[in-house]
Amino acid sequence: MNWQRARRPEQKAERIAAILDAAAELFDDNEFDAISMRDVADHAGLGKASLYHYFKTKEEVFLTLYREELGRWLESVTMGLGRLRKPTPKRVAEVLTSALMRHERFCRLEVLFASVLERNLSQEFLIEYKRSLVGPVEAFAATIQSVTPHFSSEDAKAFAFQHHALVAGLWPIAHPSPQVESVLQAFEFQGFRTEFAPLLIRTFVNLLSPID
Repeated sequence: MNWQRARRPEQKAERIAAILDAAAELFDDNEFDAISMRDVADHAGLGKASLYHYFKTKEEVFLTLYREELGRWLESVTMGLGRLRKPTPKRVAEVLTSALMRHERFCRLEVLFASVLERNLSQEFLIEYKRSLVGPVEAFAATIQSVTPHFSSEDAKAFAFQHHALVAGLWPIAHPSPQVESVLQAFEFQGFRTEFAPLLIRTFVNLLSPID
């Protein structure tokens, strides 16, 4: 697609949406390090100079994509937990894990978030970006507190960060590179293999259960 110069706000919004769609499609089939700004521009039908008009770095592109995926995942979680008539730690854990399994792109971006994506950014972008995350984090914490009456608001907020840390840490262990996966096929290394969903559910249950 060849774009005309965006002049109106709705045209700029359409251009940004196209860039994020292109980045998402590329990310679904490639590792972050293998994607260049040129790739994103070409996939979106933009000139590279036009892409830099909207995003200064690749990290800005993918942090913005992360925020979009965060919103979609949060909507899924909120709907799933809202359907629970009698929430228990096990049921809440299953809903949370099911939502993650439906949002693989979000999980992969969680892995990159703090260690890779929050780099190569201007102070101005980072400040505005952090501000934009306050609402989603608070919304998730409030949703968790609504199904865990024994949680204080601080407990719920702590769980929000524990949730992020678990996904970021467990996803790459449960989804190793092809080279590592081939090594783990050997019987002697079976103890290093783990499945994402079952272990996540068990861990969530432990975190969500009341402390005796």
